[in-house]
Amino acid sequence: MVEPRDERPWGPGKIARGLGLVALLLVGLFAVAAGRAAVSCRRELHAAEGFFAAGDLASAVLSARHAAEWYVPLDSCSEAGLSLLDEVAAKADATGQGDLALVALRSARTSIMLTRGLYTPHAERLPRLHAEIAARMAAERRLSGKAKPDDQARYLAQLDGYEARRPNPWLALAGSLGFVGWLGAVAGFAWFGLRADGSFVWQRAWGWAGTALVLFCLWLTLVRFA
Repeated sequence: MVEPRDERPWGPGKIARGLGLVALLLVGLFAVAAGRAAVSCRRELHAAEGFFAAGDLASAVLSARHAAEWYVPLDSCSEAGLSLLDEVAAKADATGQGDLALVALRSARTSIMLTRGLYTPHAERLPRLHAEIAARMAAERRLSGKAKPDDQARYLAQLDGYEARRPNPWLALAGSLGFVGWLGAVAGFAWFGLRADGSFVWQRAWGWAGTALVLFCLWLTLVRFA
C-alpha cells in the first residue's frame, strides 16, 4: 500500500529542509564575515609594517591595533598585529618615546578586550601587558609629583579585574539564541497562524503566539542578568 503524501505546509520533511537551509545560510554568513575579517586584518597589518619600517611609529600603532582587532579563530594575523605592537613599544622606548610606548601597550590590551566572546583570545598576553601598563602609569604619577605608595598595585588590580566586570558570555549567548527563537516564533505565527485573507487559524496561532511570548520574556530576562 502506498502511503499518502504529507501535504501539510508544516510537515516534518518540510520543516527539516527549512532548518537545513537556515543552517546553510548561517554557515555562509559566517564564512563571508570571516573572509572579510581576514582580508581586512592583512591589509591593516601590511600598512602597519610599512609605517614601522619607515619609522612612523604613531601610524604603525594605529594600523597594528586595527589588524589585531580583526580576530578570526585559527588565523594568525591578529596575533601578528599584537606582536608588532610589542615591537613598536620597544622601539619607542629605545628612542625616548615612553608615552608612545604606553599607547602601544594600551592598544594591544584594548584589541584583546574588543575580541572577547565566549572566551578571550590571546589572554596569555594580558598578565605581562597589565604589569607593564601599571608600572608605566605609576611612573607617570611619580613624575607628576602626585604618587602614592600603592599606585602600581592599584592600577594592576584595576586592569586584572576585567573578568569580574565582563558580562556572562554564556547567558549572553543564551539570550541571543532566545532572541533568534523569538523571531522564528513570530515568523511561524505569521506563516502558520494566519490565512491568506488575514483571518486566524486558532489551533496553530495560539501555540506560536505562546512560544513567541515565552521566548521574548526569556530573552529579556537573560539580557538583564547576563
